[in-house]
Amino acid sequence: MKALSILLPKNWSRYSRQFSEDSEAYYKYKRVILLSQFTLFGAVIGILHALEDLVDGLVFMPVMDAIMAVFIFVAYLLNENEFHKTARIFLLTFLNIYFFVYCSLVPKELGIYFYYFAWIGLASVIFEPTENLLRIFFVAASIGLILLLHLTDFSLFGDFNIQVVDVERSFLINLISSIIVLVFFIVFMARTNDLSEERLVMLAREVQEKNARLQKTNDELDRFVYSASHDLRAPLMSIKGLINLAQFESKDGVIQQYLAMMVDRTDKLDDFIHDIIDYARNARTGIVYEPVDLDGLVNDIFENHRFAESAQGICFEKKIALDKPVYTDKRRLSIVLNNLLSNAIKYHRKTSDALVKVAAQIEDTDLKIEVSDNGQGIPADRLGKIFDMFYRGTEQSKGSGLGLYIVKETVEKMGGVIRVTSEFERGSSFIIKLPLAIQNGSEQRHVQPVQAPTELTRNATVAEATTKT
Repeated sequence: MKALSILLPKNWSRYSRQFSEDSEAYYKYKRVILLSQFTLFGAVIGILHALEDLVDGLVFMPVMDAIMAVFIFVAYLLNENEFHKTARIFLLTFLNIYFFVYCSLVPKELGIYFYYFAWIGLASVIFEPTENLLRIFFVAASIGLILLLHLTDFSLFGDFNIQVVDVERSFLINLISSIIVLVFFIVFMARTNDLSEERLVMLAREVQEKNARLQKTNDELDRFVYSASHDLRAPLMSIKGLINLAQFESKDGVIQQYLAMMVDRTDKLDDFIHDIIDYARNARTGIVYEPVDLDGLVNDIFENHRFAESAQGICFEKKIALDKPVYTDKRRLSIVLNNLLSNAIKYHRKTSDALVKVAAQIEDTDLKIEVSDNGQGIPADRLGKIFDMFYRGTEQSKGSGLGLYIVKETVEKMGGVIRVTSEFERGSSFIIKLPLAIQNGSEQRHVQPVQAPTELTRNATVAEATTKT
């Protein structure tokens, strides 16, 4: 049985034997395998035709059939020895020239020119997607040679009195053979298309499954971060309480200095945990629309920051051009404004006219909020990175690098956009646009979010960066 297995087309190429269990590799080499199967089959058919013509007592045709068989087998050897592109070009060049000469020497009633339709099919399927120019060239060459044969009445080289046995039989054999070969290539193309669709469906399913697993992992990670952050705050609060007690009880100056350093470190850790909780909460929870008195919210945030040691000497201004509450996510908006105010305070310049300003107004269906200052500003080369996670503008920066990242993520979660303009040593301005929810009875309707700006522009020393949803 093993000896007979060589008769199966799947065993006619070393590639099909080598990759019989590897569907990925088999799919990659499908055109190579097809070429080997076709050329080996064509060489065998050429030999059989030569033997048939010899039995019929012909002389010229057996020679032509033998030449065809030899050249086609050479293409098979080239293909099997990894000269795939060379084999394709060699085979189609030979077939086009050979059949043009053959058709010009024998009576057209034999129908040998029908094979050109098969060669058009061969050229269409045998080349790789990256070889489209070769595919077009050989398809055009086959069509051109057919037209040339008809224009020369199949006698470009003159009239030859070549002996034939049965014209009708030869015509039928050539017609049926060319149709079979053409159908074979059409079936191959259809099968290749089916395989491609199956692979796409399979890959889409794999991507969907991976996305589902990734989403599950992300959700679990968010829950873990949120839970762990809350669990960390309890012992941290205890530590801060113990430090406060120690500060009251100890009168030693050195110990007081150490305790002050401990307070500073625990405050930083507490701020970092707050940032993580804000980030996790933003990722885990949905948008909750409610009426927000923006003027009152800004006043509360100002009061929270006004008496901080780093805020001494800063003038806080607001310009809220709203005559009624806006419907938005109050908790998220509070996180955004607190972070921006905290940043403006942290990086203000110690001048007599230090200013932090919050302005708000309605533009179409969007709430526009601008938080500006006349502080240190941001160098143009760093402006595009400020919304990156854990990015800190300088080594001296004391923040966690999460603040502005959380601001951007929160704004985008609300369907809005944020951009910043800044001039070094002159100040910065953060501009937020948020889509509003319109109150209608007991329901709220979410207005389509505005589109984010898409370009990063710089003018002189003024730089403007845009982030978008």
